[in-house]
Amino acid sequence: MDALVDTLSSYLENPWSQSLGIFILSLVLTVVVRGILRFVLLGLVQKTKTEVDDILVLAVKKLVTYSIPVIGLMVALTPLALPTSFPERILFSVLAVLIIRSAINVVDDISKWLEKTLIERTASTMDKGLVPLLRKAVKMSVVILGILIILGQWGVQIGPLLGALGIGGLAVALALNTSLANVFSGIQLILDRSVNVGDKVQLESNETGVLLDIGLRTTLMRTYDNEVISIPNSQLANARIKNYTKPDASIRVGVNFAVVYGSDVAEVKRIVLDVISRLEDILQEPEPQVLFLNMGDFSLDMQARVWVDNYGKQFAKKLEMTELIYNTLNESGIEIPFPTRTVHMMQ
Repeated sequence: MDALVDTLSSYLENPWSQSLGIFILSLVLTVVVRGILRFVLLGLVQKTKTEVDDILVLAVKKLVTYSIPVIGLMVALTPLALPTSFPERILFSVLAVLIIRSAINVVDDISKWLEKTLIERTASTMDKGLVPLLRKAVKMSVVILGILIILGQWGVQIGPLLGALGIGGLAVALALNTSLANVFSGIQLILDRSVNVGDKVQLESNETGVLLDIGLRTTLMRTYDNEVISIPNSQLANARIKNYTKPDASIRVGVNFAVVYGSDVAEVKRIVLDVISRLEDILQEPEPQVLFLNMGDFSLDMQARVWVDNYGKQFAKKLEMTELIYNTLNESGIEIPFPTRTVHMMQ
């Protein structure tokens, strides 16, 4: 019996045995904690209405799988009394990378949850652009903080480094003045809510399309020819923009037409108004109109107007109205003029 106790004591006093025992205990602890998280906490949080606690528990469960064994290895190095701290620094760096990765995954999952739930519950579309912007900023901050912590563990002096980064940042800010202006303009566009992702807009250059994304530096717009235009945010923020979705998606459809001089204006307006009022998928308020706009050089210029509930229907409805008005004037015997010029000859 004494021999067994002596053998066991010598085994326990062996640094390598102690290190192995500590690592084995960390593996057992990993299994226990994962079991608690999976069968106890995860079951509880799934009963709640919000998904945030589910996201956090799943993230902790994934982090525990790898971080506790790494911590166990770090603690297991203590009995060995190694002459160098290199292995400990390596393990600390690995642990920091695991935590950074887990934090980034949490930020991604929570931001997706915000986009899926909170934005759908509000009438405002500001968050559609603001949430991705905040997500990028938080992820960048997490990565920078993690790198600084790792550098500190490796003996790099963070204070002078931060000072150098401050001076360097000032120099970079001056050099990247245009890029920074684009970044702040992007934030301004999102907060002002003058345009949002999904809006149909017309630029000062007369290009028309739908906004795909408001990024840190540029805004992407897809034209109706399926071309994507990249617009610097600073230019977009300072430009005059026609937004077809403000104050709502309804829009007026106008078709210009003309009849010859001598035509009965009241009769023309009655005939055209009657046919356009019977068009399908138009709004009755504001009601359709036919206006006598101008007495031109060779024609009486008029315009037919109707309203549709969505700007996406404007082009198709204009084509339908144009064809309908032309056929109606022809069937009614109302002459459509063409450019003429009368020349008087003096003898």
